Amino acid sequence: MPKQQFDHQSTQQEVSTGTILVEIEDHIGHVIINNPKRKNAFNLQMCRQMVQAMYTLDNDPAVKVISIRGAEGNFSAGANLKDLDSVLFSGATAHDDGVDELSLADRAISSVRKPTFAFVEGICMGGGWQIAAAADVVVASSNTRIAITPSKLGIIYPRSGLERLKRQVGEKRANFLLMTADEVTVEQAENWNLVSTAVPADEFELRREEILQTVVARSQFSTVSMKRLMKQENEPEYEELWSEIWHDFRVGEDLAAGRAAFAKRQSPSFTWTLEQHR
Repeated sequence: MPKQQFDHQSTQQEVSTGTILVEIEDHIGHVIINNPKRKNAFNLQMCRQMVQAMYTLDNDPAVKVISIRGAEGNFSAGANLKDLDSVLFSGATAHDDGVDELSLADRAISSVRKPTFAFVEGICMGGGWQIAAAADVVVASSNTRIAITPSKLGIIYPRSGLERLKRQVGEKRANFLLMTADEVTVEQAENWNLVSTAVPADEFELRREEILQTVVARSQFSTVSMKRLMKQENEPEYEELWSEIWHDFRVGEDLAAGRAAFAKRQSPSFTWTLEQHR
């Protein structure tokens, strides 16, 4: 499949202050956090571009999996301090705290129906971890530096990031990370569930490609449906949703394709697509 590129850059000023780059190639939507002079820290436009990128890729029938990474060896240092007011308090007035645009970007990532993978290396601190952790899977290079740093700067961690941190690592470890702002090793991050898995730095690029190509080859019915079930486990309509998906699984085209390929000792060619079954 030919490469498609969506360039959100429209002026030289935008390039200098950071942007979100999006490319589509071989059924993979590549999202690159591109503000290397600021360790890929987010400004207002980058938050909004991330929201648009997630919407575009989630609704593009060519895309089966989404990859999020940072440019030039770092993931993200979180919110750019010079842009903190516009990122966390967009449109604020004396009587209104405005909009937390970083958390809107977080929500856009976590709301995607397709599988999402964050590939983390170098700096991943503060709101950078919040953005990475919004993805379904976080793959970290052994050279990753992780810290949850708001207390260093008198900042309150955004609500969605704080609540996710507590869910993933537990209250006591979340307290430690938030109160000390200490950097943790990649081994600690993996053991504490800050990241899904860690790989050696010299294997990071190879593993990234392998993982993405593997997910592309899997049944989209399986990946999308199981993600949906896990996301909605505590929702009132969960039982009805489970019954619906279980029925679709039993009679579905991907199960038939998987069985046929297994019988012939071949790799299956799955045909179910999200766009055909909205």
